[in-house]
Amino acid sequence: MKHLLSKALVTSFALAAPFAPTVAQAQEVNVLMFGMPFTNGLLELTDEFEAETGITVNMDVVGQDVFESRITLSFTGGTGDIDVVHTPVIQVQKWIQAGWLQPMTDLVSEETTSDILAGPLGAYNVNGDQWALPFFAGVGLMSYRKDVLEEAGLAVPETWAELLEIAPQVQNDERAAIALRAVPGQGFNMFIFPMVMRAYGGTFFADYENGDLTPAINSPENLEALKIYVELINEYGPPGAGNFNFAEVNAAGQNGQIVFAVEGTGIISQLVDPDKSRFADVTGIALPPGGPNGRSPAIGVHGMGIPADATNVDAATQFIEWAVSAETVAKIAMAQSFPDFTTASVADNPEVIAKYAAIHPDFLATRVEALDLAIGHYRPLVPEWPTLGQAIGEAVNAAINGLMTPEEALEQAEADMRDIMGQ
Repeated sequence: MKHLLSKALVTSFALAAPFAPTVAQAQEVNVLMFGMPFTNGLLELTDEFEAETGITVNMDVVGQDVFESRITLSFTGGTGDIDVVHTPVIQVQKWIQAGWLQPMTDLVSEETTSDILAGPLGAYNVNGDQWALPFFAGVGLMSYRKDVLEEAGLAVPETWAELLEIAPQVQNDERAAIALRAVPGQGFNMFIFPMVMRAYGGTFFADYENGDLTPAINSPENLEALKIYVELINEYGPPGAGNFNFAEVNAAGQNGQIVFAVEGTGIISQLVDPDKSRFADVTGIALPPGGPNGRSPAIGVHGMGIPADATNVDAATQFIEWAVSAETVAKIAMAQSFPDFTTASVADNPEVIAKYAAIHPDFLATRVEALDLAIGHYRPLVPEWPTLGQAIGEAVNAAINGLMTPEEALEQAEADMRDIMGQ
């Protein structure tokens, strides 16, 4: 039985040999994912896996909030009811520390891993073991209305300061200048805000790369960034922008209600897709703005892992290898708005190249450029990050909605970080 409980809100390329099934020891596999273009596309293809292997797939694709509740119950209860689990890279260290995942090092074939981009694959290599296989690597980009900028005689802004200067010149009674995610959460406003703070030299910790995890969110650099972020949303965003998430940003862009959006590739690809947006033909793509410390595009990696208490490990391994195979990923890239593939050989598929070039000729090249600029620990890869991201996101949202000043918000965020880190 397959359930599609929520539509995807967001969201390749050589023809490879078909996935070669092996004899299945288990006759079914239970898969839990949350809604994204890839996961929705995968759900539509599970009949093919069943036909190839004889393994029945019980796949649920749910909303992210529902997903969080279900995995918490499953993991903490040790129910063994999930064989394949959607594994965001920002969760993986927490799950490993808690004993909720099992290593896949000896389960997956070298043939499979050798066709996956090294950066996303390496993000799941912890303490020498492979804990998941990635299927998605999204990165931050900026969309802009070419017609509006041309009419105003303005260039595409290179920095957040330039964007703030341009905003009042392109805003009018019919449209806002920009939409950004604002709702609190490590995958919501904390996917977007770090692009601003890192551009200004802000950090989460005193010296993350050298192991000094002293909270450092309450800094002059982060304060400058937060003030810009708050002003853009409150002064130059659509009505209700303080409660926007990616769905609202997407809708505002597709309906011509904004000039700029800074978002992940899954949303940006829809804003420039003529099949999705009435304004696609006048929408351009650029790298996200930078600042005194350069640009730091957001990056988000998602994969599939096997819970420690999974009962059908062999079937789970077969399913994951099939799901990230070039043939499967290419089909999803063609059927969905999914340019965020991590299966390297799919990048040579002429059909997929043609599809995304037709959507926007600069899309794939700009995505690669942004990925080159992104840092793997854009959001810190520490076990406490999901809790940290939620707490910091709530403080940031409080500043946006006038419940705290930016100064108070950062003070609160740092206090919360110290509590969470036990410092």
